[in-house]
Formats: sequence, C-alpha cells, structure tokens
Amino acid sequence: MIDGDDLKAMRKNAGISQELMAKKLECDRKTISNYEQGVSDIKSKQLFRWLMLCKIDTRSLLNQIKSVGGDLSSSSSEIKDDE
Repeated sequence: MIDGDDLKAMRKNAGISQELMAKKLECDRKTISNYEQGVSDIKSKQLFRWLMLCKIDTRSLLNQIKSVGGDLSSSSSEIKDDE
C-alpha cells in the first residue's frame, strides 16, 4: 500500500515541489500536503498521474490489475455456466 511518506519520497526524489505537483494534478498545494501527511487519501486517477510525473514504472502494477480483471471475468463466466 502506498502511503503519504511514499508519495512524498517519490515526489522529492523526482525533484518536484509541492507547488508544481499541485499544478500538474490541478489541485492546491494544501491537497498535496494532506496526501503526504495521510490526512486525506489520494484518488486513483491522481495517484497514477503522480506516479507518471515521478517517472515510476507502472507497467507491473497495471499488468497485475489486468490479471485480476481477467480472473474475475473467468470466475463470472464459470458462475453463469453453473447456473
């Protein structure tokens, strides 16, 4: 699970200020601070944008998500077959 400390570390490692991250995510700097302090949870869309801005490779994460989606589709068809 990615927490506020992880978000902050990624941002700092990428050399991005809170102000610039806020501009890129189209929110205010206080929102960025709240994410990093764990006051509020980051939305998934913003999380993926954060990861891309910090040049974090998201391919393995996306592959895992797709794999889970495929597993659910298989399970769903098996349930329909059993009915």
